[in-house]
Amino acid sequence: MNILLAICSMAHRTGAELFVHDVALALHRRGHSMVVYAPVMGDMVDGLRQRGIACVTDLRQVADAPGLIIGNTRDDTVACLAHFLDVPAISICHDRTATHGQPPLFTRVRQYVAVDANCAERLSQESGIAPADIAIVSNGVDLQRFRPRPPLPDRPQRAAIFSNYATESDDTRAIRAACESLGLSLEVIGQGVGRLAAAPEAVLGEFDLVFAKARCAMEAMAVGCAVVLLNEGMGLAGMVTSDRMREWHHWNFGRRLMQTPITPEAVQREVQRYDAADAARVTGYVRTHVSLEATADALEALALRVVQAGPDRPAIDPRDELREFARHVAANLLPFGTPYVAVQTGMHLARAQELESRLIDVSTGLSSTQTALQAAHVRLAEMDRQLLEQHLARVRAAELEQQVHALHQEKGRAVELERQLQDLKVAAQTAVQRAADLDRQVQSLLPVRERADSLERLVRELQASTSWRLTAPLRWIVSRLKPGR
Repeated sequence: MNILLAICSMAHRTGAELFVHDVALALHRRGHSMVVYAPVMGDMVDGLRQRGIACVTDLRQVADAPGLIIGNTRDDTVACLAHFLDVPAISICHDRTATHGQPPLFTRVRQYVAVDANCAERLSQESGIAPADIAIVSNGVDLQRFRPRPPLPDRPQRAAIFSNYATESDDTRAIRAACESLGLSLEVIGQGVGRLAAAPEAVLGEFDLVFAKARCAMEAMAVGCAVVLLNEGMGLAGMVTSDRMREWHHWNFGRRLMQTPITPEAVQREVQRYDAADAARVTGYVRTHVSLEATADALEALALRVVQAGPDRPAIDPRDELREFARHVAANLLPFGTPYVAVQTGMHLARAQELESRLIDVSTGLSSTQTALQAAHVRLAEMDRQLLEQHLARVRAAELEQQVHALHQEKGRAVELERQLQDLKVAAQTAVQRAADLDRQVQSLLPVRERADSLERLVRELQASTSWRLTAPLRWIVSRLKPGR
């Protein structure tokens, strides 16, 4: 089968997101072609892509229509139904209270699924879906990842709160106080305390006792830890024991079971129910009945039944389907829960009927509308390209402005250097003039120097002469020039 899995987000590792992640891998391993659609995605889809599973944030990226849509959140399921006409769907409810857990009420949704009895009650009691038309497919643990740890000790030594919703709240402090009173060390693992465990299978085996709920509790039990079922802000269910397993599995180990306030005394009482042998029996049940393969078996059987029954189902009148889309849009636009609704309901219903009539008229020209939409998409792509070019131009302009600013600074520096150069030229001219003056003075002194040299030679010749007549006057003159005379 070609299956499209739809969900609102694949970025936060919630129970529904991990369900989609694991189911996509399990069905892919069985040979089905899988595509995951979510408007928001994070690094948790990297592993899916590495295994050849397409992950898209825009349904236009899916060229070939799938054979089946498996929707896990309401509005994203409706988006897939609107984009891929005539494709049947399965809708899965993962949450009892969140808006995205409401089922999309469309004829093309051939099967409604709940992950536990609590969600099944929501579908039947709040949306009017017959209980017989609701299948329960619980979360499952990937046993290839979560391997059994060594047998538990007779007394627990290390404990952990394992939940992405855990914080350092009053409930966490109550659990910590209970563990301290029993000599247990406690760690908190989860996104809420900045310790996200992307590979919990490598961490859980280090603990003897784990405080968790729902999927986290099942993974801890599959590894072999003793589990106390609780959740911050919800309450306490108690130690998971072999005699409670089947019933609590029916409720997906979820919030419906957590009715007792979390206090140090209540937590201490449940921790004291620790029994290594019974915890091993719980692990055996989980690895037999709560595996990912069991979940994939159930979901695959439902998918095959929906796809194979397709040719035998009567065709859906396009006008009826348009009414379903109009009803869905109107239901989401009306401001429920305000007095305004009571006053304006008739107006909205009349408007809805008018829209329905117009939609029926528009349906005859659907192909031309789709052509116009495609042209609009092309135009939008062109506008995106132009916006990108404008953005690049602004970036280039900013770079040029910086360069101009730098050039202005360089110009100022050049002006300063030019001024200094002019000063140097003036100084050089002054120096040249001074040198010329000195040269003239030297030239004027040269005759004096030559006359002195001649006199000096004459004196030396007279001194060297042996003639008494020549040297006697000279000696007398020299003697008169000596100091003290």
